Amino acid sequence: MPASLVTLSFFRYPRRQAWGAFLRMGFPGVIDGPTQRSGQLRLLGCGSGSGFSILPDFTRYCLMGVPERQEDLAGLRHTKLYRSVAGPSIEQLHFTVRPASGHGSWDGETLFDYSGHEVGEDPFAVLTLASVAPKRVRSFWRQVPQVDRSLSQAEGCLWHAGFGSHPLLQLATFSIWENMDAMRAFAYREGQHPKAIKKARGEDWLPESLFARFEIEAIEGDVDRYPGLATLASSDRIRQPQSLPIAS
Repeated sequence: MPASLVTLSFFRYPRRQAWGAFLRMGFPGVIDGPTQRSGQLRLLGCGSGSGFSILPDFTRYCLMGVPERQEDLAGLRHTKLYRSVAGPSIEQLHFTVRPASGHGSWDGETLFDYSGHEVGEDPFAVLTLASVAPKRVRSFWRQVPQVDRSLSQAEGCLWHAGFGSHPLLQLATFSIWENMDAMRAFAYREGQHPKAIKKARGEDWLPESLFARFEIEAIEGDVDRYPGLATLASSDRIRQPQSLPIAS
């Protein structure tokens, strides 16, 4: 069942703990089989730097919670998989978001139940997924460094990260935007991204893709390390409901 409320949690580990997280990504069912088989939790690896790299960063991971029922969201943070991932971390960032609009699928699944609400007047989040055709891997990754630089320099992008389940064949991005004009300028008008989109469509790079916009419910964790997020999290521009428990 598509989710109407979603969490994306980003964890950083000391190097001595990095391989444990890597093994959990490869064998999540060994730790928490029932939850993982239901598709509620997806453990994804981050690339080096901001995440937009074919070289993995074994010290950073994303755990995406997609519950079948909204009331199950808090319970995900009490599962064995979540606690085993969160426990050894030295940095955590948690985003609770509500799907507003979008299209596409992830591993053949429709993950989100979109509310249809308009976003853009207040800060909002964007999640994208690009699953790359094996024959187009080289063409795709040639574009990524320039797109990453454009995103890092984009006015109005408060934070972003790249991650996925395969370092060559999948790249997901999650970004926080000040407003709709800023996001559209990056996506459709300025820098390398519009050119990359045109090539991807014209040359059939992506057999599967996803684009989704989200209302931001809460930002928690070590936000003080990221000035843009810290300012937003302490403002009245996002809903900030009662916080979910954060594992330690």
